[in-house]
Amino acid sequence: MASIYRRVAQNEDSAEETIVGNDSSRTPAAATTTTTTTTAPRSRSERISEKVHALAWVVVSYAVATYTHLFHTIFADERILRPSLYVSIFLFASNVILTAYLTVYLPYKFPTSDKYVTRASSPKFWEAYCPNVIPTMTAFGVIGSFFLCRACFPVWGFLTPLILGVVALGMFFSLHFIPVFG
Repeated sequence: MASIYRRVAQNEDSAEETIVGNDSSRTPAAATTTTTTTTAPRSRSERISEKVHALAWVVVSYAVATYTHLFHTIFADERILRPSLYVSIFLFASNVILTAYLTVYLPYKFPTSDKYVTRASSPKFWEAYCPNVIPTMTAFGVIGSFFLCRACFPVWGFLTPLILGVVALGMFFSLHFIPVFG
């Protein structure tokens, strides 16, 4: 059974270039064949469906956080393992600082000009200028999640990863509702 794969565009007008062949032993006319595939913009119904899906996750996340008294429990309950909580807070704060470094400081230090053609807020620039930041942030996020689950485990038991996962997905999907400027 064949599965259908749809490439998600980074923006509405993106296009990708695919090099089909580059064999110098062929004739010059067939040496390099380049095809350009334009990704069709998403329809209005697809965009609305994505927003409704995101809203559903945000609502479920809010309901779970309210029902479990999540934030009050994390910061006031005596059963929370404080050292694990502090390590997770430190790791998540480090992620926030690294995100600010990538999205605020680098574009300020390297503004787009004739000298700096690639925007400093693009992943291409990050891979060239600071290639270890994204893997470091990934490691901090995974390790911080484990420490947060460990800190909350005495309160909710085996439901801890489910509760924290639903709330995290709700936070991620809430980013759908931040407008894009520029």
